[in-house]
Amino acid sequence: MNNNIMNNKGFTLVELIIATTIILIVSLGFFGWASTIIQTNLSIEKNNTAYSMAMDVAERLQRMSDNTLIQKKSGSTSKCVGYASSGTYSGTLTECRNAADSAVDCSAGDPNKTGSYLSPGTTGMTRYTNPNYVTSRLYLYDNNACAGQMWIDCRSGLTTASNIDAAANGSIDHPNAISSAYDSINPIRSYKNTTYYAVWTVAYMPCNAGTNTDRRKILVTVYWLDPEPTASTASGALSSTIKSVSIVTDKVIGTES
Repeated sequence: MNNNIMNNKGFTLVELIIATTIILIVSLGFFGWASTIIQTNLSIEKNNTAYSMAMDVAERLQRMSDNTLIQKKSGSTSKCVGYASSGTYSGTLTECRNAADSAVDCSAGDPNKTGSYLSPGTTGMTRYTNPNYVTSRLYLYDNNACAGQMWIDCRSGLTTASNIDAAANGSIDHPNAISSAYDSINPIRSYKNTTYYAVWTVAYMPCNAGTNTDRRKILVTVYWLDPEPTASTASGALSSTIKSVSIVTDKVIGTES
């Protein structure tokens, strides 16, 4: 009888070890799955936050009256866009180019397959609003200095401290200087320990429209750094991955012909 009791106890211990191992394996799988779900939800939330900010910036720009940003610049160096009718970029927003395709040309240009591709992408609008168009430089980074502040309260310190690096993308219209015209549009906003940055450009269309076009394309990119950096300089921030959301909206002034 004693031998039977010993054998039964031994068998129960083996079962316990097997059951414990199974539970551990299942638990590891569950926690791994739960972690993936949490990270996915955080990524979706950040994308939604950036998209909402981009829409807010675009709507504010659409409501603005004629001003130095919305008014078309004179000369062929203006940013003009159109929809390519042929080639690789058929049906997508493209820069206007001159007949030889050798330079951007608003007054005598046409959108074609050799122009810069301007549809939204994973790193923002190519050329016009990509915050990292020049490698290893970041257009706007404040090291969280503007957290909880409006643009009018922190813009002066940012520009003097070279937190706006215009050389990272010379095509971005704003923010690019201390300008009171856009105090109502805050380009730096923080939400749940992440700082979001908005940059925008206004292009004019169609090509060959001269200076009389009333139609504008507002190109907005909102980006953030993941993970949120703690570096004190913009160059240090580039060790993080730049993620972004980009949109294109219309601005029509007066009556469109």
